[in-house]
Amino acid sequence: MARRRRKKDLAPRVLIATGGTGGHVFPALACSQEFQKRGWEVWFVGTGREVERSLLSAGEYRALQAKPLTGKGIVGGIMGLLALVFALPQAVALLRSIKPDLVLGFGSYASGPMILASAILRIPRAIHEQNVIPGLANRLSAPFAQRVFVSFEETLSYFPKSKTEVTGNPVRQKVIEDARKEERKMPFTVFVLGGSQGSSALNRVVSEALRSLKDKVRIIHQTGKMDYEWLKEEYAKMGVEGWIFPFDESIGRWYGKAHLIISRAGALTLAEISCVGRASILVPYPHSTSNHQVKNAQVFVKHGASKMILQSELTPGKLIESVEELMTKEELRFEMEKRALSLGKPHATQIIVDRSMELERCTVGR
Repeated sequence: MARRRRKKDLAPRVLIATGGTGGHVFPALACSQEFQKRGWEVWFVGTGREVERSLLSAGEYRALQAKPLTGKGIVGGIMGLLALVFALPQAVALLRSIKPDLVLGFGSYASGPMILASAILRIPRAIHEQNVIPGLANRLSAPFAQRVFVSFEETLSYFPKSKTEVTGNPVRQKVIEDARKEERKMPFTVFVLGGSQGSSALNRVVSEALRSLKDKVRIIHQTGKMDYEWLKEEYAKMGVEGWIFPFDESIGRWYGKAHLIISRAGALTLAEISCVGRASILVPYPHSTSNHQVKNAQVFVKHGASKMILQSELTPGKLIESVEELMTKEELRFEMEKRALSLGKPHATQIIVDRSMELERCTVGR
C-alpha cells in the first residue's frame, strides 16, 4: 500500500531508526543534525532505553517494543527473522502515524522492522552499517533497503554492489571542531575510553599500569558508570594527574588534548579517532557479535594507524611497554597519526544525507 503524501507546504520528515549503544545512536544523531540544518523534521524510533531518550531529544522519539535480533548461524538467522516479523505490525502502525518521507536505519533491533515496514508501505529507505562485519539487523533488512551505506571498504562484499556505497561512519561535527580547538600540551596525555558504557577489564589493567606510568603521563579516563567511584578514589590515592569521568557527550575536547588513545574498537570510536588523527592502542571487546571489534581493529592495524592488544593478552606490563614505545618514539606516533587521518571520512554525514535525500526526491518526482 502506498503511503499518503503529506501537505506540500510542510517540512519533509525523516524517521531515523536506531538504539542500543552509543555506536548506533551517535551516528544517527550526527545525521539528524544535518537533516535539521537542511530544514527537515526529524523523528526517532529506538528501543526505549533511557540513554536514547536523553541523547535523541533533538527530535520526536518513539519506542518500538521489539526483541533483540540475536543468534548465530542458520538458527540465529531464523530467530532474528521471526523477531523482525513479530515487530512488523507495530512498525507499520508507527509509520502510518508519523507519515515520514524517508526512513534511515542504523542497525539495532529497532531498525530492522522499520525498514521492512517502510518497504511494505513504499517509503524511501536506506540503512547504514557501522562495523566491518554487519550486524544481524542490517543483514536481514538489506534486501528491503534501497541504499546501503557502509563505513569500511571491507564491508562491501556483504551487500549488493549495485546499491552499496562506502561513506564512512558519521561523526558529529562538534567532535571534530572541539578537538581542533584544543592544544596538546605536555606532560604526555593518554585518553582511555571503553565506549559509552565503559570497560571494566580495560579499567582494571589501566589502573595497574598507572602505578608505573603516573609520573610520566597525564590521564584522561572515561570510565563508565560502574567503575567511576572506585577508580576516582584509586587515582586520588596514587596521585594520578588528569581528568576522570563516567561519560562525556562532548568528547571532542578530550581527543584534542590527547597524544595517545587507549580504547575498545567500536566503529564510532575508530571513526572519531581517524577524523581527529590520533595514534591508538586498541583492545577489542572479545564478546562483540561476530567478533566485529577485532575485525574493526585489524583494518586500522593493517593501515599502520593503530596497535592492537587482544584482551586475552592484555597485562599491565604489556600496556606499559606499548605506551612507553609510543611516548618515546615520536616519529612512529606521528606516522600513526597521519595514517589514522588518512582513514578518516569527516564528510560521511553529509554524503549519507545527500544520498538519502536523493531517494526521497526520486519518489516525489514520480
